[in-house]
Amino acid sequence: MRTQRLYVDGAWLDGNGTLEVRSPWDRSVVGTVAVATREQVDLAVQAAHRALQEPLPPYERAAILHRATALLEQRRDEFAETLLREAGKPRKAAEAELHRAILTLRWAAEEAARLPGETVPMDAVASGADTIGFTLPEPVGVVAAITPFNFPVNLVLHKIAPAVAAGCPVVLKPSEKTPLSAGLLVEVFEQAGLPAGLLNLVTGDPAQIVAALNDSPLVTLVTFTGSSRVGWQLKAASPTKRHVLELGSNTAMVVMPSADLGAAASAVVSAGFAFSGQACVSLQRLYVHTEVVDDLVAQIRAAMTGLTVGDPGDPATDIGPLITPESTERVRGWLADAEAAGAKILAGGGVVDGVLEPTVITGVAPQSPLICEEVFGPVVTLVPVASLGEALTAVNSSRFGLNTAIYSNDLREVRRYVSQAQAGTVLVNRPAAYRSDHMPYGGVKESGEGREGIRYAIEAMLHQKLVVLG
Repeated sequence: MRTQRLYVDGAWLDGNGTLEVRSPWDRSVVGTVAVATREQVDLAVQAAHRALQEPLPPYERAAILHRATALLEQRRDEFAETLLREAGKPRKAAEAELHRAILTLRWAAEEAARLPGETVPMDAVASGADTIGFTLPEPVGVVAAITPFNFPVNLVLHKIAPAVAAGCPVVLKPSEKTPLSAGLLVEVFEQAGLPAGLLNLVTGDPAQIVAALNDSPLVTLVTFTGSSRVGWQLKAASPTKRHVLELGSNTAMVVMPSADLGAAASAVVSAGFAFSGQACVSLQRLYVHTEVVDDLVAQIRAAMTGLTVGDPGDPATDIGPLITPESTERVRGWLADAEAAGAKILAGGGVVDGVLEPTVITGVAPQSPLICEEVFGPVVTLVPVASLGEALTAVNSSRFGLNTAIYSNDLREVRRYVSQAQAGTVLVNRPAAYRSDHMPYGGVKESGEGREGIRYAIEAMLHQKLVVLG
């Protein structure tokens, strides 16, 4: 069992008591974390602000990130075990997350050595004759990083690594459900030689910590991954700060008659059920042309037979528990309400040893939370459609817009979908949950603002200072 303290200005500190971290699988205590007081959060912000006054040159930032990459690789087994225990993440999924996390760090190290500036053609106007203009990238200031439970290594690194590359000090508030992975990452950066104050870790009461960070005049940028409700509240409460908001969604996928149905069925299973559907881009709404509904359902069922549900510690397990029993009960309640209103479960729907089975359901009313809200569970709702136009209307009816996908081999259909679908990312013949960590990633509408993906996050954390030489 891990006992974790706060990390402020290069020192590990006790807080005002501790909180337990419990396994989603058997609810056993897997660790404790210190509870930060409001004063300790303020101290962390002040330490970060002081560190900003002694910036590291880019080559040192790159070197630290390269060392951190090597250290994460060395401690990979320890991180995988922590993900399994605190997040209930099956071993396969934990290994996949760590592979991505290592690449995230490596990309950040490379980007740190080539921060962008540009020359400005001052002599494009008469008043600029005989002058030279160029921009210098500078860190915007202290970054408050607020992260969710579902990818407690890689999504934390999507905040920390770009900030280190940009030269911005960070105060990190990880999810109270999965804070232990964050503590291990702090150890990695400490061992890699990151100077005191550039990374601080505060845990405890989430509402109190988030409010303290969002209210602080010393925090310049808030980068938040989580629910749409909380994200937009943060922006409304501090409109003068910069915000990068990666928020919720109810991802849609469309399957047309020309599609490779085998590939589409595999995409439904991978995008809908990986880590029990607990990702912002997990497939939730599946719009299928009426001509191919029966064939696709048969292939989805066949693909689902290969999934193993149960103990995340078993190397064979594909589907583990949701993060809390309350999450399981919420999703089961939504399914029960939909069935009571006439919906039909096509596959799954049961609970095995407390784990909700991957589920495909159809006949769901348009106003059901299974369609309108973010399920964050292993549930895909299938809706038959008679045309691409009908599918687009349904896809765009959502208040969210993160990822969406179409499976079609008709170029005209693909071009229409790409131009008309309202989403941050449109995937063609690729699973709707696809994300590579270096690509620009973010949503439209209530799914957020700004972009992650290492270079794009770094750009948000830089101020381009214009210099004019006469």
